[in-house]
Amino acid sequence: MKLMRKLELPLALTLLVGGAAFLMKMCYLSLFINTVFGIVFLAGVHLYLRSRLGLNIPLSLLLLVFMALQIDALGNYFRMYGHQFGPMQFDEFSHMTVQILVSPVIVWLVQSGLQRREYHLPLGLTTFFAATIVFSISAAYEIIELWDELYAGGKRIWGPYDTATDLQFDLGGIVLGSLLGFLLLRSKQRLSNPKVARTLQIDPL
Repeated sequence: MKLMRKLELPLALTLLVGGAAFLMKMCYLSLFINTVFGIVFLAGVHLYLRSRLGLNIPLSLLLLVFMALQIDALGNYFRMYGHQFGPMQFDEFSHMTVQILVSPVIVWLVQSGLQRREYHLPLGLTTFFAATIVFSISAAYEIIELWDELYAGGKRIWGPYDTATDLQFDLGGIVLGSLLGFLLLRSKQRLSNPKVARTLQIDPL
């Protein structure tokens, strides 16, 4: 137990730094490497949250996050970025769709974390907090793109409005994804016994 506590901070920092480094370079990596790293990283996050906080993320939500990573990886593999994709640029489609797929798991994590701390907030307010967290992560990703452009010789900023456009479609995806997470959790709570819904443990979706 003492060893696990000593390793907790290094492990958390490794996941954080590894995730940031992966996001910076994933567009230059092969589809195979992106897929394998995505699986390993998500498994690491899942195991860490389960062992440290007792949060067992539902497999369905993890699959949504994996799909989000694959959308970006496939876009790079087929060189779709910078090209039209239906009524929008693929970059815009990717940013919006990724947020739709990622937001539900953040809503679930915020709800679960708050309940384990015995904070019982309305689901709507919890969803709003989760949406602000996802938007903050999206803004951090735009900073990672800037670092790649300035310091690593990358080419990921396509014009003067690229960052603002990305964040605009991020926001649209976050609103839709957070609404999806809200509906999934509310449906689950309604199916459960009201007393069970107020307990600290949330059943998998």
